[in-house]
Amino acid sequence: MIDDTASLLRESRDSLRVVREFGPAERARRAEIAAVARALASRHGYKGVTIREVAAQAGTTPVTVYRYFSSKDGLIQHLMADWALDTLDRLTRLPADPAAEPADRIATAFSQFIDWAAEDRNLLQAGMNSVHSGDGPGIRVWRPLFTELVRAALADPDWTDDHDQALILGHVLTTCLLDLTTNPANITDIRHTITRAAQLLFTTPDPQHQP
Repeated sequence: MIDDTASLLRESRDSLRVVREFGPAERARRAEIAAVARALASRHGYKGVTIREVAAQAGTTPVTVYRYFSSKDGLIQHLMADWALDTLDRLTRLPADPAAEPADRIATAFSQFIDWAAEDRNLLQAGMNSVHSGDGPGIRVWRPLFTELVRAALADPDWTDDHDQALILGHVLTTCLLDLTTNPANITDIRHTITRAAQLLFTTPDPQHQP
C-alpha cells in the first residue's frame, strides 16, 4: 500500500542513528538545512553539495549538519526521498482517463515522471550519485516505489506486482534517469524508451494471436 512505501521513503529521508526524537524546533532547523542543500544540488549537482558549504549557507557549523544527517550522501538521499514523495503525490493527482488502456495510462504516467525529473536535472544527478554510495538504504526503497508509481498511474491502490512488471519497468526507469543525467538533450528518446517499455510490459496479449 502507498502508506508502506511512504514510510520507507520517510525512513530513507530520516535515516539517522539518534537516541531521541527531534522536537519541533529541531525538525524545523533540519528542514532549513535540507532546503539549503537542495538549492545547492539544484544549482550545481552532486559536486556542489559539501557539508561545509551547506553549513555556511545555513548559518551553522558542519558539526550541526552532521547532527541531523549522517553524511553528504545521507543528506542527498534525504533530498531524493523528499522528491520521490512529492512526485508520487503529483502523480496521484493527475487526472486519469478511464477510457485509456492500462498500458497507455502507465506509459503516460512514466513519461510524465521523466519530464518532472528533467525539471531538476542537477538534483537528479546528485541523487543518482548518492544512491550508489552505500550510505543509507539507497536502492532498497525503490522497488515499492515502482509499484506505487504503477498503482498511481492506474488509480488502483490494490494493484499488486505479481508478475514483476513494475520491478522490470522500474529498472528501465532507473536506466532512463541515469541517461537523463548524462545525455539531457536526448529526452525525446528517453521518453520513448520508457513509454515503449510500459506498453510492452502491460499490454494484454490478444487471445486470437496466441500460438
